[in-house]
Amino acid sequence: MALRFGFKRLRYFFVVFSTNNGFFPYLLLVGLMVVVVVVGMGAYFFGLMAPESIRAEGIENSLDAGFIDTFWWSFKHVLDPGAFAKDYLAPGSVLAFGVFTTIAGLVITGALIGFIINFIQSGMDELKRGSTVIHEMNHVLILGWNRKVVSILRFFSELRTHQPIVILTNADIDDVNEEIRQERRSFRNVRVVPQHGSPTVAAELKRVNVANSASVVLLAEEQTSGRDQSPDISTIKSLMLLDNIAWEGKKPNIVAEIAEKDNVRVANIAVSARAPIVSSTEFVSKTLVQCARHTGYSSVYSQLFSFDKNEILIHRVEGLSGELFGNVARRFENAILLGVSWVQSGAGGERRVAVLNPEPDYDLGEDDELILLAEPRKQLSAPLEMMDDEESGASIGHFENPKIQRLLILGWNENIGQIVEEIDGHANEPVDVVITSGQTSEFFNEYKDRHIADGIRNVRLTHRQEDTATELALRRLEVQKYDVIIVVADHSQPGYDPDSRTTLTLLLLRELRGEMNQAFPRVVAEFYDKESYELCRETPLTDAVMSPEFVSMQITHLAREPVLGSIYNELLSAGGIEIGLRPIERYVPLRSSCSFAQLMHATQKANEIVLGVRIGGIHGEPCLNPGSKSQFVFEAGDVAIVLAQEVYI
Repeated sequence: MALRFGFKRLRYFFVVFSTNNGFFPYLLLVGLMVVVVVVGMGAYFFGLMAPESIRAEGIENSLDAGFIDTFWWSFKHVLDPGAFAKDYLAPGSVLAFGVFTTIAGLVITGALIGFIINFIQSGMDELKRGSTVIHEMNHVLILGWNRKVVSILRFFSELRTHQPIVILTNADIDDVNEEIRQERRSFRNVRVVPQHGSPTVAAELKRVNVANSASVVLLAEEQTSGRDQSPDISTIKSLMLLDNIAWEGKKPNIVAEIAEKDNVRVANIAVSARAPIVSSTEFVSKTLVQCARHTGYSSVYSQLFSFDKNEILIHRVEGLSGELFGNVARRFENAILLGVSWVQSGAGGERRVAVLNPEPDYDLGEDDELILLAEPRKQLSAPLEMMDDEESGASIGHFENPKIQRLLILGWNENIGQIVEEIDGHANEPVDVVITSGQTSEFFNEYKDRHIADGIRNVRLTHRQEDTATELALRRLEVQKYDVIIVVADHSQPGYDPDSRTTLTLLLLRELRGEMNQAFPRVVAEFYDKESYELCRETPLTDAVMSPEFVSMQITHLAREPVLGSIYNELLSAGGIEIGLRPIERYVPLRSSCSFAQLMHATQKANEIVLGVRIGGIHGEPCLNPGSKSQFVFEAGDVAIVLAQEVYI
């Protein structure tokens, strides 16, 4: 009984020590091996080196016939069971030691192989479970998982800098691995390491080596959507943890996505406004409304903020203090000067201020940095020389946007309230907005009371309950009477894929357009997948917003350059500077040769900055920053893409 109890205690201590120290089993085996070898060397005192023992093939005395030869004989039996077969003709006492060391060696070797296999298997299981300790340096750390992650990975890959990216998420790690596997061919320049764990636990952040990361991207966990708890709660908790970390070196760039606009202020408090916050709801809503106001806006946005030819950057150029902004703008051959920026100190610390499209006679200050749309940064290190002044026509008058008096929204999602507020922010005259969705009138009235601001000035809002993916409903709506139709990703019909419903609605609109002899409204649609958009190119669609891709584009830029946050805010805010698309004949004559430098000078007379041109109507591709020496012959339908003061609808 005592022996049995003692064995159980030994087994218990072995399990405890093995759990707390992964090297304990290997140290134990090494110790046992030493003991067995020493016991086996006891054969020396029982005639191992005697002449009658030397007759055996496996026993030698060629080195010292003492310690070394005895050690080798015993050690060989522990590691090689076949060595016992060569002890034939040895005395029985020596054979007894040989049997002991051989059997003990089999146990030790078998245990060692088992531990090694278990170690390898455990490592593979950890990798599959996403519970590995990360030793990457200067990596991008993504906290959370939603449909935007794949786009973010693709954008980082397009930067062509070999970048390790670690993902820490509470989502099912098998689903994460499968989604990444399906898109892995697109990630040629990134190494993706998915990990399972909670981004709100300090130990988990330490495990993924957050202290040595280059950038941290926080995303709203998709799995919490639709639950009572806001998807932003974990993001805000993680921001608070990050704000209290003692960084080992340079603090990484931190950018966070907030799904609900009401939580943006709380997130800014959590980081003391020291990290850019991206409100995905607000961003998508602003972009949809801008597309409703400017036909072709989405393609301009995609190219302006892509990772291909051009990028927006902030660059300091010495010796420009006292120069006029308009003159400096014409000193770049392959870059476009968008505005100026500086760091402002205040009670809340330092913050970046950006001024886009200042007056041409704006005096540059000593601390001003230039905001440029340019090709790779190396081109800006060349000496700046004043280009010849390009003459153009007379001053340019005020521009009027086409009026939007009636607007139809088809579908329902969490962005509706923000879309309505954005329309109101851009409107100077009454706009009738009709929301048509599968939601009931009671649901709409309750939502309106909670989410749509009481201070709406110019929007007259009504709601109709209809299935927007049916032909009968669209006919009852008399869609041809509206100026613009916005089709949002519809979440009002549970169990249906939003993109599938959007595609069906657009196909039905195409049929209705074919039956009409009058002008058809402009149609702006929101998509989640680019493949769905490709199916709808032949429909009345005039602009498409791939919401996860557009938000991912912004997040990726801010993860690399957080100072761009103020520029994004300025471009999308109502009542400020906006990206506009203007008829080219507003600035230069049609059907005559014109350089881009001449066009640039002409837009300055309207207090605007030309970013590029679009040739060939609404289906033409934007050409941004073509170079000041580029020559064009413009035709009717061509447009100039400009930064300008907002023109209200």
